[in-house]
Amino acid sequence: MKKPAASTGRTFALFKKGQLWKIGDGNLLITAVGKTLVYYKEYRTHPNGKLHNLSSKLELQIYLLD
Repeated sequence: MKKPAASTGRTFALFKKGQLWKIGDGNLLITAVGKTLVYYKEYRTHPNGKLHNLSSKLELQIYLLD
């Protein structure tokens, strides 16, 4: 019998294409979601433009919650 995984006490969000997250002075737009990876664009209010990023779901969840 398997033991249940230890809970970290955090609730994680489910990512869907088109979600927009407000983060500090910018926004994060989810553009594609796979089994383990999330592709997103990060829009800043300063003129440097947008950053395209690819990360695992867990890493992005931790980034959004912190």
